[in-house]
Amino acid sequence: MKFCMLTSFFGSHSFGGDSVYIERLCQALLRRGHEVHVVYSQGAFESVRGQTCLRPYEPPEGLVEHPLDTGRWSGKLNVLWSHQTAGAGRNTSRLRQIFEREAFDVLHLHNVSLLGGRGVPRLASTFPKAVKLLTAHDYWWICPRSLLWRISESPCRSRACFVCNLRQRKPPQLWRRDGWFNGALSGMDAILFPSRCAMQTHETMGMNHGCLRVLPGLLPEGWEDGARNPPRDTPDWLPARPFIASAGRMVVEKGFQTVIPLMRHVPGVDLVIAGDGPLRNELQRMARGIPNVEFAGLRSNQDVRLLFQRARSVLVPSLFPETFGLVVAEALTLGTRVIARRVGSIPEVTAASPDAMLFDSETELLALLQKVAAESAKSHVSTDGGLLNPPPTWFEEGHLKEYLGLIDEIRDRRQAAAPR
Repeated sequence: MKFCMLTSFFGSHSFGGDSVYIERLCQALLRRGHEVHVVYSQGAFESVRGQTCLRPYEPPEGLVEHPLDTGRWSGKLNVLWSHQTAGAGRNTSRLRQIFEREAFDVLHLHNVSLLGGRGVPRLASTFPKAVKLLTAHDYWWICPRSLLWRISESPCRSRACFVCNLRQRKPPQLWRRDGWFNGALSGMDAILFPSRCAMQTHETMGMNHGCLRVLPGLLPEGWEDGARNPPRDTPDWLPARPFIASAGRMVVEKGFQTVIPLMRHVPGVDLVIAGDGPLRNELQRMARGIPNVEFAGLRSNQDVRLLFQRARSVLVPSLFPETFGLVVAEALTLGTRVIARRVGSIPEVTAASPDAMLFDSETELLALLQKVAAESAKSHVSTDGGLLNPPPTWFEEGHLKEYLGLIDEIRDRRQAAAPR
């Protein structure tokens, strides 16, 4: 089959997150002989990247990329147009040309917030032969900041979008109305969510569609194999002492700033944080004078896997309601115990883990950290700390079986409904 992934951010012009999922899905489809194209906006990344560097990314053989908004100023202007109107702007004709020329079997929309949140789904719906999917990786359809994180202070429990945007110095999106997404997404054959919690949150906010499905995040190829055969040597960038690991983009909502001060009271164990982001310099300043906090920087999948395997526990201090929690899934499938804030989908993802530790406040977190530090010294925990039977859809084979099965189901449904 011929697939087209549409997203605002991808590859080196992305921050990770949903882009990582798309990269893994593309590789999985390519390995099975499918043709895969990705349409994304370079201008979207350039408009919001700040001081963020390009991600190291090497596209797999056979992947066809269609970068849009490549002009330095024209691209940014078109991204601003998409943000303020939800239309695709001057990309509309380019997208139509690509769709008509390539005649895709599947149009899969991901994060189209700066590509045209209303324009792209409407354009896709004018190609009736293609199966049309959308994955809601975050909360953008019900929250202009994508996080359900109110004014960067607390989880959102009421509609204050206009004030929240102003406080964050973001231009308000006046086109948003209650339930606007139902009209925009009416042409989609199915809407996918990384967790049941994320799906229920969207339904609570008014999303109404005939085919809502849960399809979780996707772990890297060979993740299980690496878990069964960890390297014996410890690299220099890992501490020799027992440590707790954490990883993710360094932004306020990920909550790293809530953990670092607590490490003063847990001298018997180190904290190793992998990742990068706009908050990194501030976090490093916060960690001055706290010798048991280390920053590992951006790391490859193999390095992150080793980090998690050697850690006593993996800490996920996210403040906002995660739609899945990929770090949680990665740690649990390696047999490493997870310490995580009880928000969003985290309780759902850790439900089958016998030793997962969930907390609601920094006081509870400190008690858990002290408990871990008091445990007998060891380089890593046993496999009893993770999941005995991880869901098959977390891994490539089971994930693709569910994904391609849904496409076949949609085609069968169409055929059954077609007039004879």
